[in-house]
Amino acid sequence: MPFAARQIPATGRSCYAARQFTRQIVNRWNLDSICDDAVQIASELVANAVRHGRPEPWDSDRLHSAVWLAFALRPRTLLCVVRDPGRRSPRIAQPPPMAERHRGLPIVDALSNTWGWTTDSRAHGKSVWARMTLPAA
Repeated sequence: MPFAARQIPATGRSCYAARQFTRQIVNRWNLDSICDDAVQIASELVANAVRHGRPEPWDSDRLHSAVWLAFALRPRTLLCVVRDPGRRSPRIAQPPPMAERHRGLPIVDALSNTWGWTTDSRAHGKSVWARMTLPAA
């Protein structure tokens, strides 16, 4: 099954890097019809990871403190996964009507078929994922 992953720098250009990588992968896999949704989902998940997924102060392991963006193409779905070193669980909240923040997970929820998160007791941090159904061939 096709798989692609990239480390995303936790900088002001992290969302740009996520959008570029997502477009590249989605186009390579000929999934043009879901490209815009995939780009938006990846961008929102990476923005949340960079903003809220900071490593613990004692964790100096650079490999485990990185943000990673990955895609897996399955028979009927595209899976987008963002891994970050934070341990706080993502929570969806309704932002006030004119708020500029706290819209990421509601957008992911609206554009994906399902999303969630998981931790691994052997790994640092968490993975937040979203699935998009592929168009019928």
